[in-house]
Amino acid sequence: MKHYMYLAILVICQLACGQNFDPPPLNPDPLSNEGLTHRPHTARPSGGAVISGTTTSSANGRFRSQPVPRERTRVAVLGYHNFSATRPVSDMLLRTSELRAQMEKIRREGITVISMREFLEWRFGNLQLPEKCVLITLDDGWRSVYTDAYPIFREYGYPFHLFLYTRYLTGRGDSMSPEMVRNMMANGASVGSHSVSHPYPSTWRRHQNAGQQAYHAFIDREFGDSRRYLEQHFGQVNTYCYPGGYNDEAMVSRLPLHGYVAAFTVIPGKVTCEVDPLRIDRYMVFGTDHSIFRRAIDFGTQDASSRPSSSAQPGRVAASAPPPPFPVSPKPQSCVPSDVPTITAQLSGLSGINLSTVRMEVSGFGRVPAKLDAASRSLQWTPPCRIYMPNLSVHVYWDSTDGTHHRAEWSFSIDQTVTIDQ
Repeated sequence: MKHYMYLAILVICQLACGQNFDPPPLNPDPLSNEGLTHRPHTARPSGGAVISGTTTSSANGRFRSQPVPRERTRVAVLGYHNFSATRPVSDMLLRTSELRAQMEKIRREGITVISMREFLEWRFGNLQLPEKCVLITLDDGWRSVYTDAYPIFREYGYPFHLFLYTRYLTGRGDSMSPEMVRNMMANGASVGSHSVSHPYPSTWRRHQNAGQQAYHAFIDREFGDSRRYLEQHFGQVNTYCYPGGYNDEAMVSRLPLHGYVAAFTVIPGKVTCEVDPLRIDRYMVFGTDHSIFRRAIDFGTQDASSRPSSSAQPGRVAASAPPPPFPVSPKPQSCVPSDVPTITAQLSGLSGINLSTVRMEVSGFGRVPAKLDAASRSLQWTPPCRIYMPNLSVHVYWDSTDGTHHRAEWSFSIDQTVTIDQ
């Protein structure tokens, strides 16, 4: 009690003198990126360097739940961008109060928040984690991460990982400075690369069209220069986040050449210890769609994106699958000239349908908040962000009034030549 009275008096005195009060660390991450070493591992995917990790779960007393065998753990990787207490929310900007509510929800649900090092040691080593875990990541380097999110993470004692693109790390305008990053690293933060210039898909494709040699040189600059800069300022860096989630085989194959052992996408889904370490799923938490966070921390259901596909190609439905018994848009097997396609299923021709059971799932998104118009029986959903996957499959489920279960599914592709820069 005396300790808290002392802190209160100290805050009042410092505020009166016009000084900033920086609270003491509550629960800084006991692990950091420093000291991780590379070694061969029989379970690694071909071409990937790995992290050593022989730590057992009993060595880390901060886990709130009992650790379980590695194969039983599922991790929800959360991705955030920008925050504000007052500015209008958008896909990339989350209300600060909503972030606090989400962190409180994680605490109440008893979900363990892990550091990036713990994640890597679990994936590549012998570390055991609780059954339900969350890994917090933040992209780009927005100043609001330092001013708005960082105090909340310190309050809850949650570690977090910053994916920074180096041209934005200036400290000017809305960007963070290297000093801010180092301050956070002393209290639970770790750092990964988000490229040099945050290229959008059309930029990657423009360099790809210049030929393989030119494309590889561009990839090497974005991967290599960013890692060298970050390591000069913050120590070892071995993780990467694809800007916008866009990636291809050339990028994936060259990541290990630059010392990266793990890379993250924007495709939502729970992560297991068998995940491809260079294409790790991540839930991007948008300010305009709170259902994404709810789905991320729901460990009671399986994500549609993680279920076995009915076709060998992700996002496609097998050619032998029957067509939907109602009109849909986009049409099955069509190619649409939009990377934000509105998906519609017209159910008015179905008889004896229990409307309360209708739901839609989309590959890479799981169950989506599709809106059903009861009068027209039109089911519709528009993605909250641009889609960088070439193929999408749609699955609509419903029950008849007699209790019979039904499913319709179809797939379509997105024209990759029409995507424009954001």
